[in-house]
Amino acid sequence: MITDRCKDVVYSSRVRFARNITGLPFPEKLTGEEEIYSVLMRGVEKALAPLGEFRMYRMNGLDPLDAQALVEKHLISPALASSRYGAVMISKLQDISVMINEEDHIRAQCIVRGFDLNGAFKRLVEADKAMAEKLEFAFDSKYGYLTACPTNMGAGMRASFMVFLPGLTLTGALNSVLSTLPQFGVTARGVYGEGSEEKGFMYQISNQAMIGATEEEILGRVTKVAESFIRAERAAREDLARKGGIELQDKIMRAYGILTNACKISSDEFMELIAYVKLGISLEYIKADAEKADDIITLTQPAMLCKAAGKKLNSEERDITRARLVKNALGR
Repeated sequence: MITDRCKDVVYSSRVRFARNITGLPFPEKLTGEEEIYSVLMRGVEKALAPLGEFRMYRMNGLDPLDAQALVEKHLISPALASSRYGAVMISKLQDISVMINEEDHIRAQCIVRGFDLNGAFKRLVEADKAMAEKLEFAFDSKYGYLTACPTNMGAGMRASFMVFLPGLTLTGALNSVLSTLPQFGVTARGVYGEGSEEKGFMYQISNQAMIGATEEEILGRVTKVAESFIRAERAAREDLARKGGIELQDKIMRAYGILTNACKISSDEFMELIAYVKLGISLEYIKADAEKADDIITLTQPAMLCKAAGKKLNSEERDITRARLVKNALGR
C-alpha cells in the first residue's frame, strides 16, 4: 500500500457528506425564508458552535467577489455562490466547509493536501457528529441518508482526489486509464467538479452512486483507484523523461522562463505553463518548491487577484498582476 502523501501526483483529497433535515422539503422546494434561516442556518450554526472553529458566511450578505474567491479556493460550489438563500460555515484552517441550502440542506466537506482520504474522513466526522446531535437527519433504514439526488443516497458520501496527470496525458495513455474508471464505480471530472473542464493536467476523481456501500467501502475503493493512478502516473513520467529527452526539458525550461520573465500573462496560458513547471519540478529539472507552485494556482485566479489588489481589476490588469505575482513566487 502506498503510504506517503504523494503530493507530486495527488494534489488534494476530499470527503463530502450530504445531509438533509427531517420534515423540511429539499432546497429546490424550500420556499419559506423563516425555515431557511431559523431551522437551517441557525440550526447548523448552533450545532457547530461547541467546536469553536467555524464562521458563517451568508451568500446574500457576501460581496460577489468574496463569494467567487471561495469558489476558487474550492470552499463552496459555483451553485452556492449564486444562491440568494445559501450560506457556508468555514473552519479556521479552511479545511472544512459546510454548505447550507445547496442541492441538499447540508453539504459538508473536508479537503486536505496530498493523498489522505482517511485523514479527511476522520476530520469531517467530528463536524458531522456535532450536527447529528442537534439536528435530525433524514435517514431511512433501507435506503440510508435521503438526498436530493438519488445517486447520493446510502452513506450520503463522496470521496474524491484531485490528481495531476501530465505523464499519462503527454504519453497518450490517459484515455485508456480513464475508460476503466466506471468498472470501479468512480468517474473523472474537471477541476471544479461536475460540468467543469480539465485545466493544467488536473482532474477530480470521485466515486459514483454506491447505494448500500458503507463509508469504509467507499474510502477503500477510491483509495485503491488513487493508488493505481499514482503508480501509473509515476511510470508514465519516467517513460516521458526517457523518451522526451532534450525536447521535453526544453519545453519545460521555456515554460519556466516565460513565467519568471513575462510582464503579463492570461489565466489559460498560465495554467498551461505552470503544469509544465510542476512536471519539471517532479523530474528535478527545476529546483523550486512544488507546494508553492500549487499555491500560485489558487492565488492567480481572477477573484483572488482582485482581493489581493484590494479592488476590481479588468482583464489586462489581472494579467499584469498575475505575471508579477508568479515572477515573485518562482523567480530565483
